[in-house]
Amino acid sequence: MTANTSPPVRTMVTDPVCGMTIAAEQAAATVTHDGRTHYFCAEGCARRFRADLEKGTPPPPRRVVAM
Repeated sequence: MTANTSPPVRTMVTDPVCGMTIAAEQAAATVTHDGRTHYFCAEGCARRFRADLEKGTPPPPRRVVAM
């Protein structure tokens, strides 16, 4: 019997502040808001998200880059 050598499946998520796609398990920070976990590429994006929540401002829209 051989061992399974396929790479693990990664869950890809989008940072709601900067729009970067990252692997959820490699997120630099997470914030749970209204029962939903948000994943961030950097602590700075998470800080901006938290600051916007404290001000009552919705998170900035996700940027889409056409390729």
